[in-house]
Amino acid sequence: MNSNKNNWIKYSVIVSEEFVEPVVQMFSRFLHGSVVVEKEGDPEDGINKESIVSGYVLKTKNSKELEKNLNSGLSLFSGVFNLSNIKITEISSEIWEKQKFDPIIIGDIAILPFREQINKFSDYLWVIIEPSMAFGTGHHPTTKMCISLLEKYLIKNDKVVDLGCGSGILGLVALKIGADNCLSIDVEEESVLASNKNANDSELSNKIKVEKQDLLKDLDIGFSPDLVIANLNSFLFREGLVNISDIVLPNKKIIASGILVENLDEIEAIFNSFNFEIIERCESGDWAAIVAQKNNA
Repeated sequence: MNSNKNNWIKYSVIVSEEFVEPVVQMFSRFLHGSVVVEKEGDPEDGINKESIVSGYVLKTKNSKELEKNLNSGLSLFSGVFNLSNIKITEISSEIWEKQKFDPIIIGDIAILPFREQINKFSDYLWVIIEPSMAFGTGHHPTTKMCISLLEKYLIKNDKVVDLGCGSGILGLVALKIGADNCLSIDVEEESVLASNKNANDSELSNKIKVEKQDLLKDLDIGFSPDLVIANLNSFLFREGLVNISDIVLPNKKIIASGILVENLDEIEAIFNSFNFEIIERCESGDWAAIVAQKNNA
Protein backbone atom coordinates (compact mmCIF):
# COMPACT_ATOMS: atom_id res chain seq x y z
CA MET A 1 0.00 0.00 0.00
CA ASN A 2 1.42 3.36 -1.02
CA SER A 3 2.15 5.98 1.62
CA ASN A 4 1.16 9.59 1.08
CA LYS A 5 4.69 10.54 0.09
CA ASN A 6 4.43 8.18 -2.87
CA ASN A 7 1.02 9.42 -3.95
CA TRP A 8 0.23 12.39 -6.14
CA ILE A 9 -2.70 14.76 -6.22
CA LYS A 10 -3.94 15.55 -9.72
CA TYR A 11 -5.82 18.82 -10.23
CA SER A 12 -7.68 19.11 -13.54
CA VAL A 13 -9.83 21.73 -15.24
CA ILE A 14 -11.50 21.72 -18.65
CA VAL A 15 -11.07 24.86 -20.74
CA SER A 16 -11.39 25.81 -24.41
CA GLU A 17 -8.14 25.54 -26.38
CA GLU A 18 -7.96 29.31 -26.79
CA PHE A 19 -7.44 29.81 -23.05
CA VAL A 20 -5.18 26.86 -22.27
CA GLU A 21 -1.99 28.83 -21.73
CA PRO A 22 -3.18 31.32 -19.06
CA VAL A 23 -4.52 28.37 -17.06
CA VAL A 24 -1.20 26.51 -17.53
CA GLN A 25 0.64 29.60 -16.31
CA MET A 26 -1.50 29.89 -13.18
CA PHE A 27 -1.23 26.16 -12.41
CA SER A 28 2.55 26.32 -12.88
CA ARG A 29 2.82 29.13 -10.36
CA PHE A 30 1.27 27.02 -7.61
CA LEU A 31 2.41 23.55 -8.71
CA HIS A 32 6.04 24.45 -9.44
CA GLY A 33 5.97 23.36 -13.06
CA SER A 34 4.33 19.91 -12.91
CA VAL A 35 1.61 20.87 -15.39
CA VAL A 36 0.49 19.18 -18.61
CA VAL A 37 -2.20 19.56 -21.24
CA GLU A 38 -3.67 16.11 -21.65
CA LYS A 39 -6.15 16.60 -24.48
CA GLU A 40 -6.55 19.01 -27.34
CA GLY A 41 -8.46 19.40 -30.59
CA ASP A 42 -7.07 18.78 -34.05
CA PRO A 43 -4.91 21.79 -35.01
CA GLU A 44 -6.87 22.11 -38.27
CA ASP A 45 -10.22 22.35 -36.51
CA GLY A 46 -9.85 25.84 -35.04
CA ILE A 47 -10.10 26.80 -31.38
CA ASN A 48 -13.45 25.36 -30.33
CA LYS A 49 -12.12 22.08 -28.96
CA GLU A 50 -11.78 21.56 -25.22
CA SER A 51 -8.54 20.74 -23.45
CA ILE A 52 -7.83 19.34 -20.01
CA VAL A 53 -5.15 21.20 -18.08
CA SER A 54 -3.80 19.00 -15.30
CA GLY A 55 -1.32 19.71 -12.56
CA TYR A 56 0.41 17.17 -10.33
CA VAL A 57 1.95 17.57 -6.92
CA LEU A 58 3.05 15.11 -4.22
CA LYS A 59 0.44 14.71 -1.52
CA THR A 60 1.31 16.70 1.61
CA LYS A 61 -0.37 18.21 4.64
CA ASN A 62 -0.61 21.46 2.65
CA SER A 63 -2.83 19.99 -0.09
CA LYS A 64 -5.97 21.74 1.17
CA GLU A 65 -4.25 25.13 1.15
CA LEU A 66 -3.04 24.47 -2.39
CA GLU A 67 -6.58 23.56 -3.47
CA LYS A 68 -7.81 26.86 -2.02
CA ASN A 69 -5.16 28.83 -3.93
CA LEU A 70 -5.97 27.10 -7.22
CA ASN A 71 -9.69 27.74 -6.79
CA SER A 72 -9.02 31.40 -6.06
CA GLY A 73 -7.01 31.72 -9.27
CA LEU A 74 -9.62 29.91 -11.34
CA SER A 75 -12.39 32.10 -9.95
CA LEU A 76 -10.65 35.13 -11.45
CA PHE A 77 -10.53 33.44 -14.86
CA SER A 78 -14.22 32.49 -14.66
CA GLY A 79 -15.14 36.15 -15.05
CA VAL A 80 -13.33 36.24 -18.40
CA PHE A 81 -13.93 32.82 -20.01
CA ASN A 82 -15.76 29.56 -19.31
CA LEU A 83 -14.04 26.70 -17.56
CA SER A 84 -15.06 23.73 -15.48
CA ASN A 85 -14.84 23.30 -11.73
CA ILE A 86 -11.56 21.83 -10.59
CA LYS A 87 -11.43 18.03 -10.36
CA ILE A 88 -9.14 16.50 -7.73
CA THR A 89 -7.84 12.94 -7.98
CA GLU A 90 -5.30 11.04 -5.90
CA ILE A 91 -3.05 8.74 -7.94
CA SER A 92 -0.03 6.57 -7.20
CA SER A 93 3.49 7.25 -8.44
CA GLU A 94 3.28 4.09 -10.55
CA ILE A 95 0.32 5.52 -12.47
CA TRP A 96 2.04 8.90 -12.84
CA GLU A 97 5.10 7.27 -14.40
CA LYS A 98 2.89 5.57 -16.98
CA GLN A 99 1.21 8.79 -18.10
CA LYS A 100 1.45 9.35 -21.87
CA PHE A 101 1.07 12.79 -23.41
CA ASP A 102 0.43 13.24 -27.10
CA PRO A 103 2.56 15.54 -29.28
CA ILE A 104 1.20 18.51 -31.20
CA ILE A 105 1.54 18.21 -34.97
CA ILE A 106 1.49 21.40 -37.05
CA GLY A 107 2.44 20.79 -40.67
CA ASP A 108 5.88 19.16 -40.67
CA ILE A 109 6.52 20.18 -37.06
CA ALA A 110 6.12 17.84 -34.08
CA ILE A 111 6.11 19.49 -30.66
CA LEU A 112 7.02 16.72 -28.25
CA PRO A 113 6.65 16.85 -24.47
CA PHE A 114 9.35 14.25 -23.80
CA ARG A 115 12.56 13.07 -25.47
CA GLU A 116 11.36 9.47 -25.28
CA GLN A 117 8.99 10.23 -28.17
CA ILE A 118 11.71 11.31 -30.63
CA ASN A 119 12.09 7.96 -32.38
CA LYS A 120 8.36 7.67 -32.99
CA PHE A 121 8.27 11.09 -34.64
CA SER A 122 11.68 11.05 -36.33
CA ASP A 123 10.09 11.79 -39.72
CA TYR A 124 9.00 15.20 -38.41
CA LEU A 125 10.99 18.29 -37.57
CA TRP A 126 10.73 17.85 -33.80
CA VAL A 127 11.31 20.12 -30.84
CA ILE A 128 11.00 19.31 -27.17
CA ILE A 129 8.78 21.68 -25.20
CA GLU A 130 8.45 20.34 -21.69
CA PRO A 131 4.74 20.26 -20.80
CA SER A 132 5.37 21.85 -17.43
CA MET A 133 6.47 25.11 -19.02
CA ALA A 134 4.07 27.99 -18.45
CA PHE A 135 4.37 29.68 -21.83
CA GLY A 136 4.23 28.68 -25.47
CA THR A 137 3.13 25.06 -25.21
CA GLY A 138 1.89 25.14 -28.80
CA HIS A 139 -1.81 24.95 -28.01
CA HIS A 140 -2.71 28.59 -28.48
CA PRO A 141 -4.00 29.61 -31.94
CA THR A 142 -1.41 32.40 -32.18
CA THR A 143 1.44 29.92 -31.74
CA LYS A 144 -0.01 27.64 -34.39
CA MET A 145 -0.46 30.50 -36.86
CA CYS A 146 3.13 31.63 -36.30
CA ILE A 147 4.46 28.13 -36.96
CA SER A 148 2.44 27.85 -40.17
CA LEU A 149 3.76 31.25 -41.30
CA LEU A 150 7.33 30.25 -40.42
CA GLU A 151 6.99 27.22 -42.67
CA LYS A 152 5.91 29.54 -45.47
CA TYR A 153 8.24 32.52 -45.11
CA LEU A 154 11.45 31.36 -43.44
CA ILE A 155 14.33 30.92 -45.90
CA LYS A 156 17.14 28.46 -45.23
CA ASN A 157 20.03 30.01 -43.28
CA ASP A 158 17.98 33.03 -42.18
CA LYS A 159 19.13 34.82 -39.05
CA VAL A 160 16.11 35.12 -36.75
CA VAL A 161 15.02 37.16 -33.74
CA ASP A 162 12.17 35.86 -31.58
CA LEU A 163 10.60 38.58 -29.43
CA GLY A 164 8.61 37.51 -26.38
CA CYS A 165 9.96 33.99 -26.72
CA GLY A 166 8.17 32.38 -23.75
CA SER A 167 9.23 28.72 -23.84
CA GLY A 168 11.41 29.38 -26.91
CA ILE A 169 9.09 27.35 -29.10
CA LEU A 170 9.02 29.64 -32.16
CA GLY A 171 12.76 30.22 -32.29
CA LEU A 172 13.40 26.49 -31.92
CA VAL A 173 10.89 25.69 -34.67
CA ALA A 174 12.58 28.29 -36.90
CA LEU A 175 15.92 26.55 -36.37
CA LYS A 176 14.44 23.15 -37.19
CA ILE A 177 12.93 24.55 -40.40
CA GLY A 178 16.34 25.82 -41.47
CA ALA A 179 17.30 29.10 -39.78
CA ASP A 180 21.03 29.53 -39.24
CA ASN A 181 20.75 31.00 -35.75
CA CYS A 182 18.25 32.67 -33.44
CA LEU A 183 18.32 35.31 -30.73
CA SER A 184 15.34 34.78 -28.43
CA ILE A 185 14.30 37.58 -26.10
CA ASP A 186 11.89 37.81 -23.19
CA VAL A 187 11.41 40.16 -20.25
CA GLU A 188 10.76 37.27 -17.83
CA GLU A 189 13.65 35.34 -16.28
CA GLU A 190 11.40 32.26 -16.11
CA SER A 191 11.09 32.34 -19.90
CA VAL A 192 14.84 32.63 -20.37
CA LEU A 193 15.38 29.54 -18.20
CA ALA A 194 12.59 27.60 -19.96
CA SER A 195 13.89 28.50 -23.43
CA ASN A 196 17.42 27.42 -22.58
CA LYS A 197 16.23 24.10 -21.18
CA ASN A 198 14.02 23.40 -24.20
CA ALA A 199 16.88 24.36 -26.53
CA ASN A 200 19.15 21.87 -24.79
CA ASP A 201 16.49 19.13 -24.91
CA SER A 202 15.90 19.89 -28.60
CA GLU A 203 19.66 19.66 -29.31
CA LEU A 204 19.76 23.25 -30.54
CA SER A 205 21.75 25.02 -27.81
CA ASN A 206 24.59 25.76 -30.22
CA LYS A 207 22.30 27.74 -32.54
CA ILE A 208 20.24 29.81 -30.12
CA LYS A 209 21.02 32.58 -27.68
CA VAL A 210 18.41 33.57 -25.10
CA GLU A 211 18.51 36.97 -23.40
CA LYS A 212 16.42 38.91 -20.93
CA GLN A 213 15.49 42.24 -22.52
CA ASP A 214 12.54 44.61 -22.32
CA LEU A 215 11.39 45.58 -25.82
CA LEU A 216 9.51 48.56 -24.39
CA LYS A 217 12.81 50.09 -23.28
CA ASP A 218 15.33 49.10 -25.93
CA LEU A 219 16.44 46.19 -28.09
CA ASP A 220 20.13 45.29 -28.31
CA ILE A 221 20.38 42.76 -31.13
CA GLY A 222 23.94 43.01 -32.38
CA PHE A 223 23.21 41.74 -35.91
CA SER A 224 20.79 42.31 -38.80
CA PRO A 225 18.02 39.68 -38.72
CA ASP A 226 16.48 38.31 -41.89
CA LEU A 227 13.21 37.53 -40.10
CA VAL A 228 11.67 38.72 -36.85
CA ILE A 229 9.03 36.74 -34.96
CA ALA A 230 6.86 38.62 -32.49
CA ASN A 231 4.05 36.67 -30.81
CA LEU A 232 3.12 39.41 -28.36
CA ASN A 233 -0.10 41.32 -27.74
CA SER A 234 -1.75 44.49 -28.99
CA PHE A 235 -0.39 46.62 -26.14
CA LEU A 236 3.21 45.65 -26.86
CA PHE A 237 2.76 46.43 -30.54
CA ARG A 238 1.24 49.82 -29.71
CA GLU A 239 4.00 50.75 -27.28
CA GLY A 240 6.94 48.74 -28.57
CA LEU A 241 6.81 48.91 -32.37
CA VAL A 242 9.01 51.99 -32.29
CA ASN A 243 11.82 49.75 -30.98
CA ILE A 244 10.84 46.66 -32.96
CA SER A 245 10.85 48.64 -36.20
CA ASP A 246 14.48 49.66 -35.63
CA ILE A 247 15.70 46.04 -35.89
CA VAL A 248 13.77 45.23 -39.10
CA LEU A 249 15.76 46.31 -42.15
CA PRO A 250 14.18 47.36 -45.48
CA ASN A 251 12.79 44.41 -47.47
CA LYS A 252 12.90 42.16 -44.39
CA LYS A 253 9.82 40.64 -42.79
CA ILE A 254 8.21 40.31 -39.39
CA ILE A 255 5.65 37.69 -38.36
CA ALA A 256 3.45 39.39 -35.78
CA SER A 257 0.77 37.63 -33.76
CA GLY A 258 -1.04 37.74 -30.43
CA ILE A 259 -3.44 40.28 -31.94
CA LEU A 260 -7.15 40.13 -31.21
CA VAL A 261 -9.20 40.33 -34.40
CA GLU A 262 -11.03 43.34 -32.99
CA ASN A 263 -7.68 45.19 -32.80
CA LEU A 264 -6.34 44.06 -36.17
CA ASP A 265 -7.16 47.19 -38.18
CA GLU A 266 -5.58 49.38 -35.50
CA ILE A 267 -2.39 47.29 -35.29
CA GLU A 268 -2.05 47.12 -39.07
CA ALA A 269 -2.36 50.93 -39.21
CA ILE A 270 0.46 51.23 -36.65
CA PHE A 271 2.66 48.95 -38.77
CA ASN A 272 1.83 51.07 -41.83
CA SER A 273 2.89 54.20 -39.92
CA PHE A 274 6.33 52.65 -39.43
CA ASN A 275 6.69 52.02 -43.16
CA PHE A 276 5.60 48.38 -43.19
CA GLU A 277 3.45 46.79 -45.86
CA ILE A 278 1.07 44.05 -44.75
CA ILE A 279 1.62 41.13 -47.14
CA GLU A 280 -0.48 38.48 -45.40
CA ARG A 281 -3.03 38.25 -42.62
CA CYS A 282 -4.67 35.19 -41.11
CA GLU A 283 -7.23 34.57 -38.39
CA SER A 284 -8.11 31.73 -36.04
CA GLY A 285 -11.18 32.37 -33.93
CA ASP A 286 -10.68 35.64 -32.06
CA TRP A 287 -6.97 35.83 -32.91
CA ALA A 288 -5.02 37.19 -35.85
CA ALA A 289 -1.48 37.12 -37.22
CA ILE A 290 0.12 39.24 -39.92
CA VAL A 291 3.25 39.16 -42.03
CA ALA A 292 4.65 42.64 -42.68
CA GLN A 293 7.57 43.71 -44.86
CA LYS A 294 9.62 46.85 -44.20
CA ASN A 295 9.60 49.21 -47.17
CA ASN A 296 12.60 51.17 -48.35
CA ALA A 297 12.85 54.54 -46.63
